[in-house]
This record gives sequence, C-alpha cells and structure tokens, in this order.
Amino acid sequence: MVKAKKSRLSFYIFAALVLGVIVGHFAHVGIANPVEIKSISGYLDLVSSAFLRLIKMIIAPLVFTTLVTGIAKMNDSKVLGRLFLKSMFIFVVGGFFSLALGMLLVEFFQPGKALHDVLLNSTTADLSAASNSVCTTCGATLKSFVESVIPASAMQGFVENHILQVIVLAIFIGVAGVSIGESVAPVFEFFDMMSQLMFKIIGYIMYIAPIAVFAAITKLVMGSGVSVLSLYLVYALEFYLGLAIIWGVLITIGFIVIGKPLFAVIKSMLPLYSTSFAASPSEVALPGILSNLERFGVSKKVSGFVIPMGYSFNLEASMLNCTFATIFIIQLYGYHITLSTEILMLFMLMLTSKGIAGVPRVSLVVVAATLTAFGYPEVGVLILLPIDSFMDMGRSATNAFANTMSALFVDKWEKKHNHD
Repeated sequence: MVKAKKSRLSFYIFAALVLGVIVGHFAHVGIANPVEIKSISGYLDLVSSAFLRLIKMIIAPLVFTTLVTGIAKMNDSKVLGRLFLKSMFIFVVGGFFSLALGMLLVEFFQPGKALHDVLLNSTTADLSAASNSVCTTCGATLKSFVESVIPASAMQGFVENHILQVIVLAIFIGVAGVSIGESVAPVFEFFDMMSQLMFKIIGYIMYIAPIAVFAAITKLVMGSGVSVLSLYLVYALEFYLGLAIIWGVLITIGFIVIGKPLFAVIKSMLPLYSTSFAASPSEVALPGILSNLERFGVSKKVSGFVIPMGYSFNLEASMLNCTFATIFIIQLYGYHITLSTEILMLFMLMLTSKGIAGVPRVSLVVVAATLTAFGYPEVGVLILLPIDSFMDMGRSATNAFANTMSALFVDKWEKKHNHD
C-alpha cells in the first residue's frame, strides 16, 4: 500500500513536470510582454511559496525529534560496548567521506553556476533579487556565529526556525536523558512517536508537491525556455558519478579487508540492491540482506545490530546528496560560499542527515533546513523536486550496499579481535 501510494505520488510529480514544461513552453513562445509574464509568475509564486512554508513549518520539530530519538537509540546499543564503538567509527568515517565527496564534486563541476548563467537574465526566476539579498551568515563574525548557534531560550530556535539552535537543544536533552537512564524512557518514547508523527505530516504535505512542481517548472520554462531542462540531465549524471565513486571505494576497501569472498557476497546481494533501486526505500532489502549475511558466515549479533543501526546512522548516499544539493542551490543563486562555511555545513549535515533513509524526499527537507540555517534561499529545492524520485532510487540502493559493507567490516574486525 505504501509503495503504491509512493509510486502514484512519483507519477503525479512527473506528470506535473511534463505539464509544466508544456504550459511553460507555450507561455514562453506566446507571451511577448515581460510585464504579463511577471504578473503570471507572481500567481505561480503563491503556490510554490505555500508549499515551501509548509516544509519550513515542519523542519524544526522534525530535526529535533529525530536527533533526540537517535541519541536515545545510541544508549540502547551501549550494551554491545565494543561493537557499538566499531560500528559508529565506520559510520562516522563513511559519513564524512560522503559529505566531503559531495562537496568536492559540486565544487568541481559547478552545476549550479551553469544553471545560474542560463537563468541570469530571466524575468521570472527571481535569481537576481535573491542574489542581492543579504546572506545572514556569509560574513558572520565569531560573536554572531556563537549567538546563532546557542539559543537565548529553549523555544527561540523553534520560533525563529534557527536549526543550529534546535540541534544544540536536542543534543543537550538527548545526552541528559541518556545519563539519567531508564526513568526517562517514556520521554524518549514520546519523542520517537513525535518523530513518526512529523514524518506522517511530511507525507501529507507531499500530496501538494505535484501542484508546487507544476507552478515552479511552468515559471522556470516560461522565463528561460525548454533548453534549461537539459541541465537536469547534467546534474543527475554528476550525482550518479558520486554514487559510483562510493561503490568503487567500498569495493576496493572491501577487497583489501575481506578478499575474493566479497564478490560472492555482492553477487548474492545484487537482486536486493535492484529491489531497493526500483522500490526506493532501502529498508525493503533489509530482511534479505540479514539472511544473506548470515549465510556467508557473518555473526548474527553483528548483522542484527549493524544493519538496522545503519539505516539511521550510515546513510552515505543520502549524505552525498545533502552536500551536493545544498551547494548546488547556493551556486544557483550566485552566492560565493567560503571554505569555513562549507566545513560548518558538513558538521551540521552530519547531525541533521540522521533518520532520513526510507522516507522519500525528506532529504530535501534536510537541504532546506541547512539553507535556512545559513541564510540562503531555500526556494531552490523546488527545482530539484521533479527529479528527486530518480535520485532517490540511486540513493536507496547505495545506502543498502554501504550498510552491507559496514556489517562485513565490523564482522571482520570482531573476528580478528576474538582471534587475537
């Protein structure tokens, strides 16, 4: 049922994209008056703006509840001691690699700059106005940065949608709750239920995504022509190159650590990865991955811990997407982003990207949250929304593969430790 609903939504978004291209093309060709185009664009903006405001409404509570719940789950795994530390080490190293890879690729290829150059003279894209707006953190001093991170009150981050402040509050509450112990378990259960509620609300909001996509694409094509869509293909190819690099690096390290048996494991898993690619949520392959790993001699204790834990903490493809998409949108609006800002984004995304696997298009919410936190226009996520389903297919298969490799690495590490 969930898969059918998701398939229908993906179809509606794609249909809205096609319809937006058609309507936008006829408007681009048939309307010569720039004033009239600007007037129509204003009405289309109402639709996309309403959708974005709904997304922004849910960002703070979503980040807060998922982060607190994630910290609580870490506490549960402490009973596994050494196994937990080894798993988290691999997750963190893999996560930072993926975030850094996304940053390097998007800075090397500059896909956002290419699209910015196409839209620069567009009367409907509003890029010039956005580029001339003040970026609230681009030239931030140390004092202003500290003030933007540490809230003056518990509710300030929620009221003003300061995601960094929400993260700080969530970390304090999560760590304090873990230190208290079992007596606060009901509190963590409440936040877990709230997290599920937030994801449900996002599902409802996504029902109007096709309308927002139609409005955004119509406006885009009406101002710049159909040729602008060729840049979607360039963006997708560059992103999938990043996924291919992740596969290549993991297979190379896996061969060094595990040897030739690795290829037999991967061959047995290919149908499961194909299922993840086609169905998108990487969790659909979880039962098959667990049984296959056990068949190849991986400890049930290791696979039973690492694989489920990985779906919250080892989202390498999703992390690649977060940095790639975020900096793409910043480039799109013509901003210059400093290395120090990119590093701050990397650390922020290391936290906010947790818990987004298996929830279609939630990664775009994380991207919007990051843009908002650093003072950049989050409206650019609408440009990526039409192709996010296709990108999500690659992300899901890669996340499933990365979790398989993590379980193999931890199992090899554990066996070496026991042997020594």
